[in-house]
Amino acid sequence: MKINDLPPLRPDTGQYAPRIETGFESGDGRTRGKTVEEVQKAANQDLEQRVQEEVDDFNETVESFMVRDLKFQLHRDSDRLFVQVIDVIHDEVVSEMPPEEFLDMVAKIQDMVGIILDELV
Repeated sequence: MKINDLPPLRPDTGQYAPRIETGFESGDGRTRGKTVEEVQKAANQDLEQRVQEEVDDFNETVESFMVRDLKFQLHRDSDRLFVQVIDVIHDEVVSEMPPEEFLDMVAKIQDMVGIILDELV
């Protein structure tokens, strides 16, 4: 007789309890031959792990909003609005939308077009 084939020991009587089959199986056979309590415990552990992962994801999202700040500015030369994402902890610009260099280029193009049109008129 193999020890692995023994049903769980009942602590109150010191005797082996009969193994209660769950009557259902998953596709990979994870629940075959397990008691209802074992399946419930495994399901609770899976649920707890999934909930913990979701909480961690939520905390990361909240932290990303806590350490970032949005600053809306008007680019003087091109008269266009742009947004800066600022890291509050290090007080530095993380990204800009659209990039300020792009707006500088737009302003220079507007100046060049203005010069060409002013000369033609």
